[in-house]
Amino acid sequence: MIDLKRTRRRAVYGAMALLSLMVFAVTACGNGETTAAPEPVDQEPTVPEHAIVVENAFMFNHVDGHGGETEMPAYVLFEYEQLNTVKYQVAYVACTCRAPNKNYWSVAYVELSKEDGSVAYISYDYDADGEYTPGLYGDSTNSWDGTPVREVFDGFIDETLMGGTQEAINAIEPMHGNVDVFTGATVTPNNAVRMLQGLFEYHNRRYS
Repeated sequence: MIDLKRTRRRAVYGAMALLSLMVFAVTACGNGETTAAPEPVDQEPTVPEHAIVVENAFMFNHVDGHGGETEMPAYVLFEYEQLNTVKYQVAYVACTCRAPNKNYWSVAYVELSKEDGSVAYISYDYDADGEYTPGLYGDSTNSWDGTPVREVFDGFIDETLMGGTQEAINAIEPMHGNVDVFTGATVTPNNAVRMLQGLFEYHNRRYS
């Protein structure tokens, strides 16, 4: 005859033993600790197969005619260290308000002092000796109403940028209507200032 009480006790004991084994197995596998998700590994940015990585470039804050700012690249086409200055040719876009097929780039010829980084010379035409033309003015010469904006820009270079210290030029805020009082066409001088501010950082990293 089957002893039901004994059978039930054995079933209970068996269940308790099985439960104890399961708890032991879980604890043993995890060592009593919660497994944390692996931390992401930093990876180098993927460079397209045919991309050319350049070091002779820097970013500057381009200012459009409405005061909006966009970070854009400028490229150092020529760099030559002398005893007292460093010569640069820098290509960048200044005016973006024309038709897309007319948004040509400008090339500034700049000499920065090795002593304090100030602007020893800047031109969009001839070099300091007046012998070669490393600069290229790519913006409008005259405005829609005939105002000589290039002439106004040259005056701004002579009065404000030529010989300017880094501190003084870095302090110039975006100008609208303050340079060319006739048309408010200040995109060209605005972005000459922004380009110089970016060039200062590039220059200081290499020659300070």
